[in-house]
Amino acid sequence: MAKDRLDKMEEMLSTLISMVGNINDKQNQMVEKLDRVENRLDKVEERLDKLENNQKSMRDEIMAKLKDMQADQDHIWEKAVRNERELAKLKIHLQL
Repeated sequence: MAKDRLDKMEEMLSTLISMVGNINDKQNQMVEKLDRVENRLDKVEERLDKLENNQKSMRDEIMAKLKDMQADQDHIWEKAVRNERELAKLKIHLQL
């Protein structure tokens, strides 16, 4: 009877040891997968940072061009107004 109990306890202990071993193996596999996921996430974050920097520089470049265009437009309008004034003055002189 005691032998049966010892055999059963030994079998239970063996089962527990194998279960713990399996759990450790699965945990190690999960740690490896997590490491791979973290590496991929780091690469994705780097790509996003590069993309954001590119977008910022493109946005800055576009804004600079728009400011230049605005300055050009203002200059052209000033010239047009000045020319219109001169034409109006000439018309007045020619009508006299």
